[in-house]
Amino acid sequence: MLKIGIIGSGFGHYGLFPAFNSVRHGKVVAMCGKKGGIGFTNIYTDWRLMLKNEKLDAIALAVTPRAQYAIAKAAIKKGLHVFAEKPLAVNVAEARELLLLAKKKNITHGIDFIFPEIAEWKKTKAVLDKKTLGRLQHISVNWDFLSYDIKNKKSSWKTSVVDGGGALSFFFSHGLYYLEHFAGDISKVKSLLTYAKESIKGGEVGVDMVLAFKNGVTGYAHVRCNCRNFTRHQLIFQCERGVLVLENKHSVVDNFTVTLHGPNGTRQLRVKKDTGLQNEDERVKIVRKLATRFVTACLRNQQMFPS
Repeated sequence: MLKIGIIGSGFGHYGLFPAFNSVRHGKVVAMCGKKGGIGFTNIYTDWRLMLKNEKLDAIALAVTPRAQYAIAKAAIKKGLHVFAEKPLAVNVAEARELLLLAKKKNITHGIDFIFPEIAEWKKTKAVLDKKTLGRLQHISVNWDFLSYDIKNKKSSWKTSVVDGGGALSFFFSHGLYYLEHFAGDISKVKSLLTYAKESIKGGEVGVDMVLAFKNGVTGYAHVRCNCRNFTRHQLIFQCERGVLVLENKHSVVDNFTVTLHGPNGTRQLRVKKDTGLQNEDERVKIVRKLATRFVTACLRNQQMFPS
């Protein structure tokens, strides 16, 4: 049984806790964050005391990038396995330091990149890998929504670049990961960042990106987190013999569809939907997949992916 400590309020409570506490061979034995609301009693307000007092095997984090660096570094030094949130740190140097320390201590490390774990995304990857429409030639991303912080005029690290926020780091770290998941290693990037007065701490609210991949695929990516009255997450895969479209509206991980436009016409592919428990956040059922992989890898002393 892997004994897990969770550090972080908010998503730590309503996201990580139900995901990790329902994984076979894993058990949440301690938490650090705000008390109350989840029916769990062993809650610390100081993560240092939790690491000192509890006999943990692993920790799962839902904190700011700056705090995550400090906590993960201390945990890795103790030999604890670490499941982290994105972005990993506020800059490349700190992220690289954590990676090198994790390799030195031979600990299992994972990160919460949820999108490729969604059933419709897995179906899309399978179609591309089988070359049903021939070789992938171009990939486009259109991701528009209104973030919670901008909608509510909230000043937080999520809108502060120096604290690890801004649309590129906070949101499109997902995009950079899943672009390479679908199309392979990126070789060149040109970007245009856009700003708006709604972002109280001045972080960019939009990213438009032209990409080249090592395998010859080209790409374009657009993300905007201050888009009012319109929400979409759309990926368009242009292949030799047709186009594959993965998209949803008004949701984070739910309601995706996969549509194939091929030589024989257009059809929506049937996909067995991911199912979660009643009244849980829609992301929990996807995080649970990563949590299961993380716990299994820890118990087998193996590495997981994404790491």
